[in-house]
Amino acid sequence: MWFIAGLGNPGSEYETTRHNLGFRALDLISSRWKIPLTTRGRMLTQGRGSYRGEQILLAKPLGYMNKSGVFLAPLIKQEGLEGSRILVIVDDMDLPLGTVRFRKKGRSAGHRGMESIINHLGFDDFLRIRLGIGKPEDQRDNVSYVLSGFDGDEEPVIDGMLEIVADLVERIISEGEMEPVTMTAILKSKGTEEEL
Repeated sequence: MWFIAGLGNPGSEYETTRHNLGFRALDLISSRWKIPLTTRGRMLTQGRGSYRGEQILLAKPLGYMNKSGVFLAPLIKQEGLEGSRILVIVDDMDLPLGTVRFRKKGRSAGHRGMESIINHLGFDDFLRIRLGIGKPEDQRDNVSYVLSGFDGDEEPVIDGMLEIVADLVERIISEGEMEPVTMTAILKSKGTEEEL
């Protein structure tokens, strides 16, 4: 079984913010693979299905970002999953807008949601995809920035980035073992450029 989690904050006021790209990516994967997401209690939205013969469990924690591990770790432990079958999708201020980075393990890099998951699982050797949201160019603090929406001219880049993520997750599932990779969504008619 593959466990794929997208991180974000619950509630309509956060739906289109930079910090919710993990949720948006998971929604796209859910739609592509026709795995409906349903709310289970107050802790999780999840969906079970299959993709290319692999059992899939999709999950979005419904607590705020910095408590992601509180809600995801018990489910991961219940399923008895190894790190090589756990994939977490998060936003990342340290990557330029539109950049998608896949890694097999690593530290939290200051991301509170990732930090929570690592702390509650007790290990960090699980797969992760980081989605670049860039840093604020104005005087906004980091919290205000990640909780803000995208500008109109940024949305086409975000759409391209989310398509890259969905394609990348399909590659990861299909190939099993995949080396780290960085890709970038750019503004042009066909949409994407890959940097290896």
